[in-house]
Amino acid sequence: MAERKGARRKPVAGSPAVGMRYSATGHPSIEELMAEQGTAPITDVRALHGDFWPEEESIEDFLAALHEWRGHNRTDRAV
Repeated sequence: MAERKGARRKPVAGSPAVGMRYSATGHPSIEELMAEQGTAPITDVRALHGDFWPEEESIEDFLAALHEWRGHNRTDRAV
């Protein structure tokens, strides 16, 4: 007999979903994801600061290259 469309299947033993309690929509909430992954909210924004910009490259050079890559500097924009 064919399964009804939308019928719930029984979880297979050993599958990752067994034992996990998610909301009725089937998607975990933010709190559930954080608990599962062992993460916490960021309390200090300085943790997000990165020091990756090369000192020898100016922001103006980067923006000029970005405009060129995106085609903003072309004289004939219809082509």
